[in-house]
Amino acid sequence: VTPLLRLLSYAIPHRARVLAALPAMVFYAVASGGLALIIQPIFDQVLPQGDQVGLVCGAIVVLYLVKGTASYFSVYLMADAGQRVVHDLRTDLFSHVLDQSHSFFGERATGRLLSRLTSDVGRVQQVVSETCGDLLRESLAVLAFAGLLLYHDVRLALVCITGAPLVIYPLVRLGQRVRRTTRRGQEQLEHLSHLAVEAFTGHRIVQAFQAEGYERGKFEQASEGLYRTNMK
Repeated sequence: VTPLLRLLSYAIPHRARVLAALPAMVFYAVASGGLALIIQPIFDQVLPQGDQVGLVCGAIVVLYLVKGTASYFSVYLMADAGQRVVHDLRTDLFSHVLDQSHSFFGERATGRLLSRLTSDVGRVQQVVSETCGDLLRESLAVLAFAGLLLYHDVRLALVCITGAPLVIYPLVRLGQRVRRTTRRGQEQLEHLSHLAVEAFTGHRIVQAFQAEGYERGKFEQASEGLYRTNMK
């Protein structure tokens, strides 16, 4: 079972919210297509002749209102589903870690385990609520734009579809690089959390040996490495 399928299994109990977000996404796509469709009468009738100014202005206001409202509800419902998925995942992960043996905790740093429960699970929430939501919503909008393009000029639409792989391939390569950078950033964040937990839990020893400067230097160096990784 791939990690994505395992993640989607956590979303199944909350599928009602995801399904409720789909109509809002459809309204968002229709409104986006309507705004693109209204460009032609603006240049053909409103600007040169001054015809149907009130009608076109009213249509623009209504379409933007529909688009904004649909965007709000789709984002809210997907965020709610994402938060619930994170709640279930974090609870299961905590229970799983808590049942491990003494050797498990001895071989792993406390900061790394804390990072798994906080930062890593937070990334999952971002994927479920933001990335998946944006992907579905904007994909429907692209379908609406493609339908308009086919309606106006089939040959131009075919040219655009043929050239799509030239645009998609660099994006895929960029996505792979971003994933590698994100993975390195997560590892460095785990190390940063470990240094902080180690210094806080052993603060008596740190103060006894007057090692505050040494611990501060280690933390600053790790933080600088995390900054450089995130900026790549």
